[in-house]
Amino acid sequence: MDRMVAVVLRDVGEVNDALEAECWAADLVSMWSERDATGDDAIEVFLPAFVRALERKASLKALKTLRALSVVGNQRLAKRAATAADRLAARGLPEPSWGPQLGRYEPVTAELMYETAFDDGVTVFIEFAAAAAESHSIAVYIDHNLGGLVKDVFVAGPLADLRGELRSHAGNHVGLGFRELDLSEARARVEAALYMLDHTYDPPIDDDVRSLRALVEARLRLLPTGFELPDPYVELSSDERDRLLGGFLASPEGKRWRGDEDAEDAVSTAIDFGADYNHGGPLRWSPVVVEIFMTGWLPRKVAREPAFFTRVAEVLPDWVRYAGRLREVPTEPLREAIDAVGEFRQEMLESVADPEAWGPAKTFAVAAQTAGVDLADVDAMNAFIDRYNAELAS
Repeated sequence: MDRMVAVVLRDVGEVNDALEAECWAADLVSMWSERDATGDDAIEVFLPAFVRALERKASLKALKTLRALSVVGNQRLAKRAATAADRLAARGLPEPSWGPQLGRYEPVTAELMYETAFDDGVTVFIEFAAAAAESHSIAVYIDHNLGGLVKDVFVAGPLADLRGELRSHAGNHVGLGFRELDLSEARARVEAALYMLDHTYDPPIDDDVRSLRALVEARLRLLPTGFELPDPYVELSSDERDRLLGGFLASPEGKRWRGDEDAEDAVSTAIDFGADYNHGGPLRWSPVVVEIFMTGWLPRKVAREPAFFTRVAEVLPDWVRYAGRLREVPTEPLREAIDAVGEFRQEMLESVADPEAWGPAKTFAVAAQTAGVDLADVDAMNAFIDRYNAELAS
């Protein structure tokens, strides 16, 4: 711990203000969370010893570090750090110039930024202000295509300036919308997204999520509670799914596939994916959703003959076009979603033929079919399961 403290204290001298100190301390906390003991376990095991080592150092830089740690992350850690810092200050060590500003920021407003075309994700902005300091915003991007987890976090300037900057750089023709958020709703949205992050295996997130998480959690504690988020999942009955398919087959986009059982089967599969796995339901098809469906979900979940997947690539552009028309997606982003089908066609065909890309359920189903088992025959399936498990055990 003494050696680690020596390394850390080389950096704290470069901290120039309270916000920078809080971000730096949050990054320091994240270092422990990446160890084999994760989350609160790491904090309880390592950080108390680290705080004691800082106090033993008894230097101005050690006091700066303890003050910064006292306002981020786990509340037990913050209390330990504050108590140790008070003891060092009582011994005559001078406080950092930015010390009085630490922990003084208060939430003043929050906004939600959303994509008007595809709703692939939203960003929660929370602005904080303090006396004699410029206000700043913490932004949390929540990715709907990854189950609603926190994908990115960043700290920026005042919300009004940030809004104007983002509007001027909106890309892909998707369009950006903003609406004011109650502070309690902002807290509920971010906490729910952090929960999803913690329950997702090896999530593909930006490094800033880990380095700034302790800061985000400390700031969330300043926000009011009490907002109940609605359940994002709405179950779609089989009748409703049939009506969606019927509406497509009666539409200008889908009428040429009417009576084509393979094509209708492919569209039914796309509807099931959208209803059961896709944020926003079966009519939300962005380029990213197309990619997930074709190169992730189909190879992992669906055990069918190769001809089925060829038909998916043929009929899916019309389904995406139909769904986009119903959702009133603008022409340019809708064209990008349609074109994505052709872009991912070959990758899909290669993945569905690769057992390494299959999920366990699909692997089992293919093994049963290869063995000549009728998947609808319960007795035959039970007998096959016994043989399959015996072979795995051996």
